[in-house]
Amino acid sequence: MLKNKSLLYGLGTGLILGAVLLQLMNAVAPSSSAASKQPAAGQAPEEMDRVRLKEVASTYFNVYDKSQKLYDQPQVDAMIAQKLKEERDKQAAQPQSAAPDKETYIYVSKGMTAAQVADLLQQSGVIADKATFVDTMKQKQMNDKIISGLHVFKGAQELPQVIANLTTP
Repeated sequence: MLKNKSLLYGLGTGLILGAVLLQLMNAVAPSSSAASKQPAAGQAPEEMDRVRLKEVASTYFNVYDKSQKLYDQPQVDAMIAQKLKEERDKQAAQPQSAAPDKETYIYVSKGMTAAQVADLLQQSGVIADKATFVDTMKQKQMNDKIISGLHVFKGAQELPQVIANLTTP
């Protein structure tokens, strides 16, 4: 241990000097973000103009214009429930014969696998069984041939038609 005594003194002294220098740097030059946040610390709110007061207040609070309508959570929930009720009433009033001729739009992102596309298609009601779709795509070796973009499906379609729609530009 006595052989390493000078090494330990040097390390200890270096650590102490480093800590002192770091404290000195923090005390002398405050960070630029702290300086930019408090340019009007000496001014009273009555002395500031409207724009400046809004800038200073926005560092600590959410500031909105008086004309902007703000809603709390119960109001938002009530509005959503009302809109859902209106949409259900509209759908109930429409004749059911229009349902088979509906158009379904599916957006396929670049790099999506056949299983992910099958999930989208099943959720939208284009296909009934996603396992059949994935198996057919695998058998035809078309997993990497799916074209990204928006695809339109009109009415009820068979599985070969769906695959052709997804793989042809």
